[in-house]
Amino acid sequence: MKSSDEMVKSLFERRKQYISEQNKKRKNTIKISASLAACFTVIVVAAIVAGPLLSDSRNIAPSVGNENVISSVNNETTDSSIKNENTLSDEKNHNMLNDEEIQISLFKASALDPNLDYYGEDELQHVDVILQGNRLYEQIPESEYTSYGIEKTLQKSDFGEFIGSITEIGPYSEDVLSTPCSQEPAIAGCEVFYYQPVNCDAVIIVRGKGHCSLFRFTNFTEEGFSYSDNYKVFNVLSADDIARIDYQIEKPDGTLIVKKSEGSITDISDIQSFFNITMALKPYIRENALSGDPEWLNEAREKYKQSGIDNQVYVEASVVLKNGLVMDFSYQPNLGTGYIPGHFFLSENDNDIMRKMFQE
Repeated sequence: MKSSDEMVKSLFERRKQYISEQNKKRKNTIKISASLAACFTVIVVAAIVAGPLLSDSRNIAPSVGNENVISSVNNETTDSSIKNENTLSDEKNHNMLNDEEIQISLFKASALDPNLDYYGEDELQHVDVILQGNRLYEQIPESEYTSYGIEKTLQKSDFGEFIGSITEIGPYSEDVLSTPCSQEPAIAGCEVFYYQPVNCDAVIIVRGKGHCSLFRFTNFTEEGFSYSDNYKVFNVLSADDIARIDYQIEKPDGTLIVKKSEGSITDISDIQSFFNITMALKPYIRENALSGDPEWLNEAREKYKQSGIDNQVYVEASVVLKNGLVMDFSYQPNLGTGYIPGHFFLSENDNDIMRKMFQE
């Protein structure tokens, strides 16, 4: 939970700064890779057309086809139909899928090394995975397996689409390979799959080096992603995909944050209103990672601090989905005209609806 308005900033803020810089390098390389892949495709097509005129097509087609598949997997530049074919081919080559039952075993973070690791001394060590260059996933602790419907073992049917193998990245690394990747050396080379039972991108399986564990989506590593982007990761297409919204209202008490009240939103019309408002949220982007929060937000925070302790309340909510997963939601009704971290202020009308919904 967040202890003050300053703590609304993500625990991964320092990670974001580094990862944003790495992503710029990746994007430049991906552009180059895409151009090379396009040239390669033209050459392949020309070879296929000209092949039968030069020699027996039976000797050429299989070779060209295989090279194309390998290139597609490495460069990740194929269309969805070719990607599906590659995925099926890759899955057949993974011996792990031949196992009927696989024991879940957590990965351990390696010892902190300031020369290799960007975590600060005051931060907890995490084993994280970055997918698609902007999604951060954290390992699910054993204590929370029950809430995810997870047992101590995985079945072959739990493994969804094969995503790829993890590449380690570091603050001084020139490696600009695309996802998946990780700062943690312990999981470099491990293979990543989507977790099939949830039928969405929010949970993945990482297996390799004697361990197999599940990771959950936590947030985007860059600014500019809206709450509607989170819905896409969790495969929330409408308000009907939300079962309820559990929440608690917190307030400052000296140096502590204490619970003022709690409740659950189950009314269908309220859930629909919540979905409509959060889908329309507009994210903001700072000029750069070191520029700090925008001026309009800093000014609102100064007024917020002067408004009195009783006015400084927080709403921390869990959006419980019908697929069994949970999305986090934070809201400060009295900051500006209603503030949801990472987004512009709510309209006064939407804020009034939210306040009534959370009985604040």
